Amino acid sequence: MGNPEHCRHLRELRERVKYGVTKSLLPLVRLQGIGRIRARILYNAGLRGISDLKRAPLRRLVEIPLIGPRLARLIKEQVGGVVDEEEWRKLEREAEQKALTEFIEEEPEEA
Repeated sequence: MGNPEHCRHLRELRERVKYGVTKSLLPLVRLQGIGRIRARILYNAGLRGISDLKRAPLRRLVEIPLIGPRLARLIKEQVGGVVDEEEWRKLEREAEQKALTEFIEEEPEEA
């Protein structure tokens, strides 16, 4: 396919279709353990790219729905962030991965 610019666009489109995401979520879904749902949750939490994930404290990642201590550590390792072993062990002991439904407020039933 002659033009390198076209090849780059086609690769990007293939990835977008493969993962079912917009262009803005591509850097996140390329990480191991992150699919389109977790990517959208991270993006909505203000962690929109690799540099945001690298700077984010481990505790902040663990507080995000569907991100437990092990996945938070895996993310930090992939983006080159520092993982404090003591902090990670503490988070692993105290935090359980939370279901997305725990973060949804129920609407009162109508009589």
